[in-house]
Amino acid sequence: MSNGRDKKSEFPTQRTCGVWLMYIGIITIFSALAGDHLLMQPFILGIGYLIGFFGILVLPFVNRKLAFGKNTKFQDRMDNISTVLNVLLCTACGMIIGFDDVRLFWLSLFIAVGIHFFGFYFSQGKIMILLGILTIINGIMGLVLISVPFLVFALIDGMVKLLIGMKMLTIKRAVNVIN
Repeated sequence: MSNGRDKKSEFPTQRTCGVWLMYIGIITIFSALAGDHLLMQPFILGIGYLIGFFGILVLPFVNRKLAFGKNTKFQDRMDNISTVLNVLLCTACGMIIGFDDVRLFWLSLFIAVGIHFFGFYFSQGKIMILLGILTIINGIMGLVLISVPFLVFALIDGMVKLLIGMKMLTIKRAVNVIN
């Protein structure tokens, strides 16, 4: 039983998510730097995502070390819904937009990923709303400012994820102070 001092963390896996966002930010940056005519190197992005997904989110090591507990069933359900939404939105981008205009395709993916971040509010907190807004704005700016090279927006996307991930990694456990 709790002694009243430890308050259960409302978002127990924020630090794990922070590591994931930092990792994805780095993979996004490397993929963009190696992108050449594809703008983003899909092999680096895909393999990097797969390795990180299993290494950080599926295998228990990182979460066991960083999490302050387990998410609720509702939080897990919202995470799963958000992940499925991301897959559906990204698939729709490929099917509707196609691959003829790779800049439009990648910027649309940035917007789709930004939309899916809103569902993670329930398991990660308000910072995910900020991440979603910044990611969507970056994607829209890339669509509007066509004279600015795509690499600028890809690097911004990666840096935003990296910085917000760092912020999430530094979150401390919430403790009630008894007067």
